[in-house]
Amino acid sequence: MFDFLKRLARAKPEQPAHNTRLVRSFSAAQVSRTLAPWKWDGGFSNTEIAAALSTIRQRSRDMEKNSEHYLRWLDLFVANVVGDGFKFKPLPGRETNVEKVDAKAAAFLAYHWWKWTTDPELADVTGRKSFAAICRLCASNWARDGEAFVLIDRAAQNDYGFALRVIRPDAMDETMNLNGTATAIRNGVEVDRRTLRPVAYYFRADREDPAAAFIGGKPVVRIPAANILHLYTQHDETQTRGIPLGHAVLCKLKMLDEYNVSELVAARDESNTTGVYTAPAGQGGEIGEYDDDQSAALTMPSEPGTKIMLEQGWDYKTVTPSHPNRELTNFKNSMLRDVASGLGLEYACFANDWAGVSFSSVRAGTLAERDHWRTLQAQMIEQIVAPVFRAWLASFLKYRASSPYVAADYARLVEHEFRGRTWEWVDPMKDVNAAAVAVAHGWKTDTQIAADYGTDYEENLAEQKRLKKKKADAGILTEPPKVENTPKTGKENDEDKND
Repeated sequence: MFDFLKRLARAKPEQPAHNTRLVRSFSAAQVSRTLAPWKWDGGFSNTEIAAALSTIRQRSRDMEKNSEHYLRWLDLFVANVVGDGFKFKPLPGRETNVEKVDAKAAAFLAYHWWKWTTDPELADVTGRKSFAAICRLCASNWARDGEAFVLIDRAAQNDYGFALRVIRPDAMDETMNLNGTATAIRNGVEVDRRTLRPVAYYFRADREDPAAAFIGGKPVVRIPAANILHLYTQHDETQTRGIPLGHAVLCKLKMLDEYNVSELVAARDESNTTGVYTAPAGQGGEIGEYDDDQSAALTMPSEPGTKIMLEQGWDYKTVTPSHPNRELTNFKNSMLRDVASGLGLEYACFANDWAGVSFSSVRAGTLAERDHWRTLQAQMIEQIVAPVFRAWLASFLKYRASSPYVAADYARLVEHEFRGRTWEWVDPMKDVNAAAVAVAHGWKTDTQIAADYGTDYEENLAEQKRLKKKKADAGILTEPPKVENTPKTGKENDEDKND
């Protein structure tokens, strides 16, 4: 008998012990027909940024001018990241005990910092902007252009010998690259080849300094890194330039804007055309033989009470507009949700669309958005605000106006804290009650609660003491109101049940 099983066994090829093709791998690494449009990408490399930054930046600026939704995002960005400015709290240590704050020195620094930051003649080289306005301009450049540059002027003619100047991000040539022995220029930024620390920045003089020397055929100004503050979001360790923060949504938002224009034009065209005349079969060519008066009669404005009389065989059909499309709202909302996600925004606020929004859904979306703003605030404090204070203090201590403090006091005077703007909750009474419970149980302190409201607890105590004395002198005795839980409304109860 013929043994079929042995024959099949002999015919079956042997499998290697470790066949890598049979090992299951990452699905995202597969190459197939359905994934063919998915291209490889090298990340935020300096080479890719050099090729794309100028185009993306110009398109982002165009969207700021012509896209209401993009402008809305930029306004929200500046208002939430900077707002009316950053709160400053000096924490200078005492000479005998650095753990305790020198109240006298703190008051001295707070006054002079306030004086310098609020006076445009002191803070800005151009004399037009306060420090808060400079920060708002930097935030706008950061979001729209991907980065912001601030030049430090340590020879300013004022009591602090210190002023700032905002430089246009496109003044730096992102295509400038040059290899050296100790340093290298990457996208206009000279960096140390070993540490990648910035050494200098190269700016186009034809936009910033007409009297600059020429390097490589281009008017270029080299400014040491110690005099430049560079604000940008770094996505790669070797990345030296920033990309507009809204780059991921630009294409979709631009196409949506073009769609809006097309839909509006179509709706306007159909609304202007109320009906169509139809000639009898075989007589359409006679229209070309009409004189001017007869041709004009074929197009007439629509007026109330107008009667239409047609020759035999002619017909008139009313045009029913099909635009705006009945699915227009749902489609636009879907696209704007994608855009809001790419920009880190809560959709309802971004699109001004509050239909179907409940209290709890807004609360969840708002909290997530505020975490996003706080992260950006921290980055701006790290890269712009705190470095400005440190440089300002070093310059200030060299001048007579800093007496009795001198340059040797820098180490103990430089300790400080900056806080960004905060937000009140949509239901302040519930927020206050929750804060009171947290303090009562030790989950939070009064200092933390005051910081959440954008104030300083110690300053509040001093202010309360001063006001209490004034009221007592005036014969006014008041007690603080008791904080009580307020009953929920029927609508709030219904929303909680739905959640």
